Amino acid sequence: MNPDRQPTAGTGTTKKARRLMLFRYHPGTSFLHRLDPRTKLLTLLTVSASALLFSSLPMLVMIVLFELALACMSRITTRFLRALTLVSPIFVLVIVLDSLFSKVSSGPVWFSAQIGFLHPEVTTGGLLFAVAMGLRLLALFGISIIFIMTTSPDDFVRSLRQMGLPPILTFSLGYALKSTTALTGDTRQIMDAQRSRGLELDRGSLIKNPGKLAALFIPVTVSLLKRSGHTADAMQARGFNQSIAPSCYRQQKFGRRDVVMGIVLLALVLILVLIPLIPGGY
Repeated sequence: MNPDRQPTAGTGTTKKARRLMLFRYHPGTSFLHRLDPRTKLLTLLTVSASALLFSSLPMLVMIVLFELALACMSRITTRFLRALTLVSPIFVLVIVLDSLFSKVSSGPVWFSAQIGFLHPEVTTGGLLFAVAMGLRLLALFGISIIFIMTTSPDDFVRSLRQMGLPPILTFSLGYALKSTTALTGDTRQIMDAQRSRGLELDRGSLIKNPGKLAALFIPVTVSLLKRSGHTADAMQARGFNQSIAPSCYRQQKFGRRDVVMGIVLLALVLILVLIPLIPGGY
């Protein structure tokens, strides 16, 4: 089955439900799927730190292209691009605000005005800086989505335990990652149930209709509270954190793929660091 294939019309899966399905783990056998979760966590931290440390437009374009290459290798390109479209309103807002009130002002002035104590001004340097800030947003969101889509919560918890982290911390991180899948499933079921009762969730915007928003938000909140209670009872019944040295049946091991990914990350960081040192570099 093609992982990028979406349910067709008539299956009961609406556009809003398909959007929710993006934020969950999708099993696969790609290069990135078979990496150790610790390597993928290192990738997440390295790419995120690079996006925050560098503000040059060419560097941020390189980071976004690197993430797109990872998505292509994982065969989740379609889902990845659809997930990025969800932050397009924020992307546009960041570009507009940073263009009008940019801390970088250079080149020709395309627009200037005085509105009270505000002085919006659009310059070439400001526009480039605004696009860079928008790409930074996409880079941070994109690498997080890739991590969620390609990392099994169970494997993630096992790898953290092998690192010697406290059980409470490993469980919290793993449960937070797994909750994205659980919340997606619960929300989808609630939307189908409300739709069967005659509530038209597919028409109009939920934000502009408080009644529809409440009909979805309240059941989801109740579902989360019930799930939290059930999880707490299950943890207590299993004697969570009572064992001094908990063990795992399966052990996560580093392989050649993890070494290759580490070399790729090192090369990416070196390129980003050395480019400004080159005469004429950014």
